[in-house]
Amino acid sequence: MKLDSGATIETYTGLQFHILEPRPEEVNIIDIAHALSMQCRFTGHTKFHYSVAQHSFLASFLVPPQFQLEALLHDTSEAYIGDMSRPLKHFSECGRLYLEIEAKIEAVIKKKFGLPPTMSPEVKEADNSLLYAEKTALMKSCDWADSWGAHKEVDVEINYWDVKYAEFQFMQRYEQLWVILT
Repeated sequence: MKLDSGATIETYTGLQFHILEPRPEEVNIIDIAHALSMQCRFTGHTKFHYSVAQHSFLASFLVPPQFQLEALLHDTSEAYIGDMSRPLKHFSECGRLYLEIEAKIEAVIKKKFGLPPTMSPEVKEADNSLLYAEKTALMKSCDWADSWGAHKEVDVEINYWDVKYAEFQFMQRYEQLWVILT
């Protein structure tokens, strides 16, 4: 894939973010919280708006303390490139290209926040477990053709959060976890 430094977006705080050549100084937690609160999970096919910020907030409580910041920030690349539905992401050529770009952005974000280079199994399991709980709470009872990895049943309450509330909760949780780590 040819890199083009002109492939940029303007973020909520007014920064320029180079999508194909991400830079740590362009990553901003305020941009992340805002953008993730505006993005709906399941490509919007839910009973009500349920943001990636709320998903990430809830995921941070499903893991042991040493993985909580990683769980909160596990979908942060989506703040800069949006998300792609799992079937498209994992079963198509465009998904393969998306995953290449996502990996570059994730690497920069992980470095900026001192996270491990690969997702911890604990965070992956929490993400998958929450995925199934969200499906039950937010969608019709259609069976999925695929299993999306190791997960356990989790008891989590999923309610409607206004986007501003989701942004606020995400930032509060980030600040709480960042203080613990620093």
